[in-house]
Formats: sequence, C-alpha cells, structure tokens
Amino acid sequence: MVDIPGWILVIPILAFLVFFHELGHFATAKKFGIKVTEFGFGFPPRIWGIQRGETLYSINLIPIGGFVKMVGEEDPTELRSFARQSVTRRAIVLLAGPIMNLIIPIVIFSVILALPHDKLIGTVTIGGVAPGSPAKVAGLLPGDAILSVNGVGVNNHADMVQEVRKYRGKQTNLSIRRVSATGMIGFSPDSSYVETITLIPRKDPPKLKVVENVIDPSSEVSVSDARSYDINASVGDTLTQGSVGVLIGTSNAKFVKDRLPIWGAIPASLNRILDVVRFTFSSIRGWLSGGENPGLTGPIGIAQVTGEVAKVGISPILELTALISISLAIVNILPIPALDGGRLMFVIIEGIRGGKRISSQVEGIIHMTGFGVLIGLILLMSYFDILRILGGGRFFE
Repeated sequence: MVDIPGWILVIPILAFLVFFHELGHFATAKKFGIKVTEFGFGFPPRIWGIQRGETLYSINLIPIGGFVKMVGEEDPTELRSFARQSVTRRAIVLLAGPIMNLIIPIVIFSVILALPHDKLIGTVTIGGVAPGSPAKVAGLLPGDAILSVNGVGVNNHADMVQEVRKYRGKQTNLSIRRVSATGMIGFSPDSSYVETITLIPRKDPPKLKVVENVIDPSSEVSVSDARSYDINASVGDTLTQGSVGVLIGTSNAKFVKDRLPIWGAIPASLNRILDVVRFTFSSIRGWLSGGENPGLTGPIGIAQVTGEVAKVGISPILELTALISISLAIVNILPIPALDGGRLMFVIIEGIRGGKRISSQVEGIIHMTGFGVLIGLILLMSYFDILRILGGGRFFE
C-alpha cells in the first residue's frame, strides 16, 4: 500500500475552497445576467472543456481552485459586462465569493458539533505564575482553580485560552476556587472558597531573557524568579508568557461524549467563526504594532500544517479546512488590489461619487500592481516557510 504524505491533502482542500469561492461569483453573475465566458476548475493550461450556451466549462491542469471570466470586468462598454451593472449588483457578485467561504465553515462546524464527539472536561488549574505578570499583580497563586472568565464557565485549559483571547487589553474577571490555608491536607468543599480576581490580559506579552542578575527589567528576568514560573528555566533561556501570565492545565481530566442539537450547533458554529475572526484581526493589529508573527504563512506553510494535522485524524482536518476557508474570506474582503476587497473598494468609491467611476485604465494598473505585490508577499512567506522546514521547525511546536 502506498504511504501518501499528509501534506498532499492541501491540494484537494484548497481546490475545494477556491472552487466554491468562484462558484459564488459565477452563480450571482449568472443570476444578474452578466455574460460569463468561462468557468474553470483549476488553472490553465486547459485539459478539457465543454461549451454550454455562452459559457465554457473547463478543467485545467493546475488543480488548485478555479476562476470565472466575466465580460468587461473594468470596461462598461459591453451591454452585459460586469462593469455595466449597478453598484449594488457588482458588490453582491464580489461579496459572493467570501460569503461562500464563510458558509463552508458554518456547515463543517455545525456537523462536527451535532455529531457525537469527545470533549475534555476537568478543572483548569494554575501551575505557575509569571513574575511581573497581570496574574502576579492580581494575586493569582499556583493551585488556584479557574472556574469562569467574565461569567463564562471553562471546562478545560483550551476553553480558558479561547475566552481570555477575547478580552486582551480589557478588564477581565476570573472566578477562582482557592484552597484555604487550613485545608491543605486533602480537598473538600469546606477547605476552599470562591472569589473573583480582576485583571487586564496583555495584548503583547513580553519575552524575557533569563539571567543571573537583572540589569534591564523590561527585557530580563532573574533565574530564581523565572523558576517560580517554569521550574526548568535556565540562564540564557527566553521566558515566554501568555496574556495573563499563568501556566495552566486541566486536572481531574476526562473525556465525555458530547453533541449539540442542530438548532444549537449552528449558533455555536457562528460563535466559533466570530471568535476566529476577532482573534485574527487582533493578532494582525498586534503584529503591525510590533508584536510577534500571528502565524502568517504561504502555500508551503499551509501544506506543512496540513501534514501535521493529518497525523491526528479526520476531524482536525475538517476543522483546519474550516479555518483556511475563514482565512480566505478575511483575506479576500480586505481592500487589497486584485482581490475581491480591492475591486469592491473601487465600486464603493464609485457609489460615493454618485456613479462617477475611476477610469478602467487606472483601475487596471492598480490591480496589476497589487497582484504583483501579492505574489511577492506569497514568495517571501514561502521563503521563510522553506527556511523553517529546512531548519527542522514545526508549525505546531
């Protein structure tokens, strides 16, 4: 039996997602009577095609995605051209692709949540508190159990991380259960009490170098303080912290079978998508203001991630497909020339100017320039992806 590497799955995943993205453009263009000359699966050179009416349906050699050729995308001289349509219709056609990329994760997450699946439940327990962190200032202690974040219960450490991400830079209340000083031998309800701790999770946690003697507290931490957070810290290490500054785990953990009714799975999938979108924009803002790379990667990096996730199982692959689809929707809606958001920007400008459009020549030059810059960025990200792979690095450390 041939052992197929997991990263190969990136090809059908991207082909599926981009094809349905283009299908959104195609369906709405046809609905509005725009002349579509070709709807292709994959990218040229063409392998096979069949003419149906005015549209050529083609299968092409490079099996990643698809494309829609509409008459007059920037030139309104033809009667049924894209550019001749109203501002509203053109906006709908341009938005249809990203919307399809948001429908796909709704379906995937809803199916996953509606089917029986394993769910980890237990007690979120603090194992260490970083020196100088919001947790340290607020008085959190090792052994404290975190029950909820701003009133939302957390059943495992992943829930905790997900909830805290929503409130970085904002006042956050943690409900904790703490063992009293007189009840250290064995746990019972009588030996503990619940209280609320208020702190503000950091948007950009520091990375401190572990040293014997601290000279610059903004970039260094003593080895003794570092070991109060991470017992294995040594001089020369870099002490990385999260937004709150705690090491957490799930104690008394067990897996239980869980499922949601479909009427509950759909809203839950929408909430999950909103969390991903919020986290993405928050991470990008942090990166632009000098924070760490939020995980931007090119096609090679996506292939590496797919290969790592494929080793886990089918469900994680489906979730990865949903996350990539959300990313495609976000990228395509940004006002980047040559992408849907860039074209939409020109349509919106035209609407604001009362129907006075920017010349097709100028728009074409801007889109062509943007496309060149986009390809350059993809090549640059791919270069760093290759360096990481050659250096033995993994995407998920």
